Amino acid sequence: MMQSLFNVLAGRPALCVYDVTTRCNSRCAMCSIWKRREKEMPLKDIKKVFSDLKRFGIHTLFLQGGEPLVRRDVFEVVKILDDMGFHTVVLSNGILLDEKVLKKLDSLNRSGRIFVTVSLDTLDRKKYIKIRGVDKFDVVTSNIRLLAKHPGLKGSVHATVTSINYNELDDVREFVHSLGLDFTFNSYNDTKNYASSGDKSLHLGNCMENVITEMSKVSQKLPPLYRPFIKDNIRYLRGEDVGRCDAFVHSFRLTSEGMLTPCLEFPPMFDLKKEDINRKWGEWSKKMACPVKRCYEKTPCFYGCTRGTGSIRKRPFAALNGLIYTLRR
Repeated sequence: MMQSLFNVLAGRPALCVYDVTTRCNSRCAMCSIWKRREKEMPLKDIKKVFSDLKRFGIHTLFLQGGEPLVRRDVFEVVKILDDMGFHTVVLSNGILLDEKVLKKLDSLNRSGRIFVTVSLDTLDRKKYIKIRGVDKFDVVTSNIRLLAKHPGLKGSVHATVTSINYNELDDVREFVHSLGLDFTFNSYNDTKNYASSGDKSLHLGNCMENVITEMSKVSQKLPPLYRPFIKDNIRYLRGEDVGRCDAFVHSFRLTSEGMLTPCLEFPPMFDLKKEDINRKWGEWSKKMACPVKRCYEKTPCFYGCTRGTGSIRKRPFAALNGLIYTLRR
């Protein structure tokens, strides 16, 4: 914990986004990871890699995919990470998150450090199919209701705001909050780089001001810890400078094959199965400083994993108020 705190204060990463698998049972319009067929790290390599990351000071893990629950030994992976003391957030599309899976995750969550976040952008089935590429709306909303009955998992729902669902943002928030779950959101990123996929039908351009109005309104109904991120997201949509990216500063991504890379928009760079990040970080961070800067200056995007920590760090009073609010809940 002390190393993680040091990392945050020193501007070193404390968050790792881990692609547990690239396989997925959705076909989301904004993602291309499901098109990749990358190998999955065996458990012995996971133990080695994350032992090094723990010593480095990583505190929080986002387990994503693809869809992490597609991986056959995902519960063994979660147990390994929980035993090491990580705060582990399972980012799921919710399709496989039935009662059997939730009970298994609950049984692993003895420390209270396992979180589950489900993607839901709309309460309209047709829009859901357009955004997520599969007809699983009823399954996902049913599983979200089940998640709400497992408060120990600290469940939440996350929405991607697009041109076809922005006017539902408050309706989705009300649905989620009525179940006692947290709700977060960020805007659709119209990029087409390494792992993203642009879809012009979701582009915010023609309705930008309406989108900003809705995001601003709904953000006031969220816990204060989330608001700095939404403020920066709105500034980003307006074309304003939001400062440097968090990638390789406060966060990085680990591919399913164990390769380190700054974020979703970069290909695999460094093999953590063969190298120890504690010895190589200084060299790697210097090597990537200019490429990351060029990326966010020329092809800017706005993801929670690459902007959230930075948004909070530059607003310490807002962060403190948000932390106090969270602890009192």
